[in-house]
Formats: sequence, structure tokens, C-alpha cells
Amino acid sequence: MSNQRPGKLQRKAMFDDGGSMLRQVINFAKEAERLLEEKGEEDAAFYFGQLKDWLVENPGKAFKEPTHRILGL
Repeated sequence: MSNQRPGKLQRKAMFDDGGSMLRQVINFAKEAERLLEEKGEEDAAFYFGQLKDWLVENPGKAFKEPTHRILGL
């Protein structure tokens, strides 16, 4: 028997909550893309658009793919 108390458990964010978290991320990326384009930051806006498109087209994969693949680098 150990006198050590159990460690604290922190669960990672999951996208199996009915999709609401995924929709929030998609909406964030869409808004970021729009705002960056308005400010003339086309390069940054492009990558937020890439992220948005990936999440819309591949909701089951979400962030399971490597970042360079999602951003097309």
C-alpha cells in the first residue's frame, strides 16, 4: 500500500461533444480569415482559410493529421 495520493487527471478536449466545439473552431477560423483579409494580411488569412476548409471537409479527422498537411506546407 502506498501513502501517495492519486494524481490529478486532466482530460484533453475532444470533438465528440456533438460537434459544438468543432463548430466553434470553424467559426473562429472563418472570422479570423475575414478580419485578416480586411487588414491586408492575406498570407495569415490564407492559412486560417486552409484550417477552416480542412475542418469542414474532414470533421472526423479534425486535428489528427500533421499540421503541415492541414496547412498545405
